[in-house]
Amino acid sequence: MSKVIIFDMDGTLIDSAKAICETINYIRKGLNMPILANDDIIEIINNPNKNYMIEFYGVERISNNMMKIFEEEYQKNYFLHATIYNEALNLIEYCQDMNYKMAVASNAPNSSLKQILTNAKILDKFDMIVGASDTISCKPAPDMLNLIIDRLGNQATFIGDSYKDALAAKNANIPYINVIWGRDDKIQDAINCKTAKEVIEKIL
Repeated sequence: MSKVIIFDMDGTLIDSAKAICETINYIRKGLNMPILANDDIIEIINNPNKNYMIEFYGVERISNNMMKIFEEEYQKNYFLHATIYNEALNLIEYCQDMNYKMAVASNAPNSSLKQILTNAKILDKFDMIVGASDTISCKPAPDMLNLIIDRLGNQATFIGDSYKDALAAKNANIPYINVIWGRDDKIQDAINCKTAKEVIEKIL
């Protein structure tokens, strides 16, 4: 059975910090809330102990209209600011050469993933993509990973860049590799890799 490599998107495949921060602050401005520093936004997003909806917008759940505005602004900012990491591209090419199955599990809105990955010219590399929606729990819940494993096979490894990703892998009972080519945020007791070569050595 072929190995399955599951990727987080933001901070793992794509350098999207500016796009995300610009979008969140755009929504906050519309709510007459103060601008947040980029570092504070990224820390909140990746902290499993914080409810980012409350932290960013002061509500448990945003309205459908606000979600539509967010997704439109999000895609615009991705097109303007987001770029794929070279190390991620090298890793994707290796996995493709090895005929591994590849998937994306992202807490970004599911409705926006195809366009984002198309803009990055990597959509066709993946056998499956799963994002946030009303029907599936976000990481650190294991639901996204379990859905991919059920569809593609259980010889899976999850590659991410945050403690939230590490917990999702633990909850799904699969190996986890933490890449630090983006945020350089090492996780204690995790495999931390700075380059695609280091990741490849761990998934062989």
